[in-house]
Amino acid sequence: MQLDTTYRGLSDNESAVATRALEKGTARFERLLDEPATLRAVVEGGAESRVTLSMSLRGGELTSLSSGHEINSVVSEACDKLKVQLVRRRHRREGLRRIPSEGGL
Repeated sequence: MQLDTTYRGLSDNESAVATRALEKGTARFERLLDEPATLRAVVEGGAESRVTLSMSLRGGELTSLSSGHEINSVVSEACDKLKVQLVRRRHRREGLRRIPSEGGL
């Protein structure tokens, strides 16, 4: 998976913390992906930090937004939201692949 990050209004220390949190969060996505994907992360600092994650997949795009005061928890929350969407997408796709058997249990 390719990761593109953009930091706005963060110090070097905050961007390092955000990078580490993104690396940990994206590691959880690898097993849910069965195709190449690109993840774009925009991390904005200030009084309230905001994180926007957008993942481009073959069937469309998934997006998650999160905001709060602590950068580490904001990134983690955004990753969790995106992971839930990936799990739902995977379950939906697996359900479509299953062909019901004819005549029996």
